Amino acid sequence: MKDYVKYIERGDLKGATHLEVSVRYSKGGMSYFTGKASPRGYYISVKPVTKKDNSVSFMLFDGVGQLVLEANRYSDKQFDRAVGLSRSVEPELIAAVLEKHAAA
Repeated sequence: MKDYVKYIERGDLKGATHLEVSVRYSKGGMSYFTGKASPRGYYISVKPVTKKDNSVSFMLFDGVGQLVLEANRYSDKQFDRAVGLSRSVEPELIAAVLEKHAAA
């Protein structure tokens, strides 16, 4: 399975140096944290991270995510389509993370 990950360097984040934007396929299923079922498909997520040398650190459960394309199984063609669709959602997710983590 392919992953799409990009890092956007930001100087205005509290406790982080970059935003990580990623698109991944999830098999979905029951979440024991929320008690809800999530559908199978391709999800975009944006989270604040700290990149230092060759390592990336982040806080668990920080950031936002959204279903981009529902799919019963993974395929490279659908993944490429999901990456394209995620570009329209990306700015609003970045704005949500920046609103929460903007340095004072």
